[in-house]
Formats: sequence, structure tokens, C-alpha cells
Amino acid sequence: METIPKSNCVKVGFVQKPHGIHGELVIRFEEQYYETLEECPTLFLEIDNLLVPFFISEEGLRFKSGEAVITNLEWIDTDKKAKAICGLSVFVNQDDIIEFEDELNTNELVGYRLFDETLGLIGEITEVNDFSGNLLLSVVYQGKEAMIPLNEDLIVRLNEDLREIELQIPEGLFNLDDE
Repeated sequence: METIPKSNCVKVGFVQKPHGIHGELVIRFEEQYYETLEECPTLFLEIDNLLVPFFISEEGLRFKSGEAVITNLEWIDTDKKAKAICGLSVFVNQDDIIEFEDELNTNELVGYRLFDETLGLIGEITEVNDFSGNLLLSVVYQGKEAMIPLNEDLIVRLNEDLREIELQIPEGLFNLDDE
């Protein structure tokens, strides 16, 4: 079996336990590697301080949670073989890592102060609505509830420490002449 230098790999988790009697395994991994594991065809197990490649069988991976997956690895086809590799560290090639985007959970925006690039302070965000992937922020502006579209392209600044978000709100959304 061919090995790969550890310096070319990243540890993503470990083999936790066998699953069933046909060599399936439960692999525990760090949540940030979820997308990497979905796409990765080869896992490296650390055996005697060397990284040995194991190919994921045709059945692929079945995710139990954001931190555990059930899989079959080629050559591991019995309960006995599965038990023998329990506890081993699991690595993936550095080149296969898919960067986890540290996205702000939009529901965390409730309570943030919303600013417009031109108008200044609009008000406090009271709710975040998701209409088929279209995010709208609810805010009370001049005594009336307003729904403001939230799109990555409209964000001017986001300050999590001050709990403020500034947007480039589309022109005409606040028709001040109608007051």
C-alpha cells in the first residue's frame, strides 16, 4: 500500500466504531469538513504512524449528523476488520479540502440595528423572513413595518460586536413623499 506524507493532509476525525456486521464504519469528524467528506473519494487512515489510503466504496457516505457518517471502505468487509481500525485517525488530502464558509446565521440578525447607506439608522430588525430563499428583514421605520430585502451584494458593512448592519437599500423602498 502506498502512503502519503502527513504534511500533505489534514486530520478530519477518527473511526469511532463498526456499524453492523459487514464492515461498515461510523466516522466522527469535525463539522467544518462536512462538505469535504461529501466530495472526497479517498480517506487516509493513520496506521503505524503512516497515512494509508482507503477508497470509499460505491455506496458512498450516509451522514448520520453534521459530525458523523456511516461508510464502507474498500477492503474493510467484515466486522472483525472494522473493529481492527476503530480509533484510527482519519485524514484527507489538503488539496481536497473545501473551505467551510463561516456564514452568519441570518436569524442572529434579529435585534441588530439596520442602517441605510443614505438614510442612516432605519431601526431594529425584529424578524428575518425566508420566502423561498429570498430573505427579508422586518423593521419598524417611522411607525410602519417595512420589509427590506437582504442580499449579500447589498451589505455595505456588518459589525457583529456593535450588532449593526448597513445596507445599500434599493432606491424608492422608503417612499418618503407618501407620508
